[in-house]
Amino acid sequence: MLRQIALRGASFAWGMVGLLGLLGTAACKDKMFFQGFTSAQKKELAVAQERYWDLATEPIPGFKHAFVTLKNGVRLHYVVNTRAGKTKNKNVAVFVHGFPDSYLLWRNILSSEALEPFILIAVDLPGYGGSDGLPKYGPNEVLEAMTGFIVSIREQYLEEGGKLVMVTHDWGSIVGARLASEAKELADRWILTSAVMPGLFKANALTHVASARQMLHTWLRAPFNLRLLKTAYSTLGPVISQIKRSYYIFTFSLPAPLARLFATGGNFVFVRAVHNFAAGLRHRDGKPSRTLEGKDEATFMAMTAGPGLAQFNATTADGLTYSDSVKARIPDRGMGEKIRYYREGLFFRPWEKSIETVVALSEIETNPTRSASTGSGGLFDEGPKGALRAPTTVIMGKNDVAFELRLVLEGAGDYLVRGSQVMVVGRSGHWLPLELLGMKVVEEAVEWALEGEVGGLKERFEGLGEVEFLVEK
Repeated sequence: MLRQIALRGASFAWGMVGLLGLLGTAACKDKMFFQGFTSAQKKELAVAQERYWDLATEPIPGFKHAFVTLKNGVRLHYVVNTRAGKTKNKNVAVFVHGFPDSYLLWRNILSSEALEPFILIAVDLPGYGGSDGLPKYGPNEVLEAMTGFIVSIREQYLEEGGKLVMVTHDWGSIVGARLASEAKELADRWILTSAVMPGLFKANALTHVASARQMLHTWLRAPFNLRLLKTAYSTLGPVISQIKRSYYIFTFSLPAPLARLFATGGNFVFVRAVHNFAAGLRHRDGKPSRTLEGKDEATFMAMTAGPGLAQFNATTADGLTYSDSVKARIPDRGMGEKIRYYREGLFFRPWEKSIETVVALSEIETNPTRSASTGSGGLFDEGPKGALRAPTTVIMGKNDVAFELRLVLEGAGDYLVRGSQVMVVGRSGHWLPLELLGMKVVEEAVEWALEGEVGGLKERFEGLGEVEFLVEK
């Protein structure tokens, strides 16, 4: 009991440090903190929202808007290339974004000529973009919704003998890792970018903490052994590093009014800072090289905000439009919903599958090549708790600001099945789908998967010294 109180107190304190630190610093340095958006910025945002969220037009050349309506009535918005159903290629790729983005995160990769022959779909997570919100954002809600979406996409677009590839980023990858672990039937390959495998991440963190604690106990019996104390601190280093990187997660866990203040206060100063990181305009220490302006600033804000009021007048070809759930998110640009992914246990809490989901998973016909490669051992050996049970390609940026790579990657091979890889991309950060090198690496991995995985993935990157394969099974 006392330990839990102490941990909650420490979490609250660190969250308050993040809240006061960001808002205090921004109030002194950010000229927009008190002034609000200018009329020119509002106009640019309206133009960007019209371009990317008008349901009657192409958001990206060759793509159209569409919805999947789940059995519980929740509608998830996605975009799909208009070649869907016309191409001879049977393979499908589904792209899932992370925080605080939408399908627009993938706009550059979706426009790739190399991927044009395939069916490409990019969905908005529940509570993001043009998708409906959910009553709660725990695993029973989000994983059920995403499973329902993927099953529907399989039924609508995947032909017999076809292959489904899931491509994910950040929170999309955390959701993807859980589905690859707990619903392996959904896809033939998972490409997880810029995120963690929850089971591995937790195990690594606990191992580092336990080792450091044991060293400290030993040091207490020999307090003059400063080398042992230094080693204990070094062992705990990755955990300390992750806590520093995750300051915003602790702030999102504060009482709801404070969490929303952090997410929206100072004229969305946190969101604007994230956009500058995503655009590669901030150094790793957080200092800006410059800031987004004009159309670029509006595009990033439209990616986060989703549709504006003007977009509710348009419909898709089959007469669907955005719901009242989406409209309710306009004032805070959806941030109140987005931060609930951090607050409501989606990362670790158990998923109790519905009967409908269990039946749907059992009915999925998997390709023989895929089913032969799944499983991390014998019939009763499926790896450690949280191990991924479908072929997976993990791609991390070497300079990822959100994750401590030692906690993300140590022992990763034990959590992956045959046919899996772990790659680290040099000179790249967290937003790989938007970075020049990261985007190329992700695109190449997707193309390899959609073309049937002919040859090894590593062969695709021969001569490119910035790509390091840590695991190849």
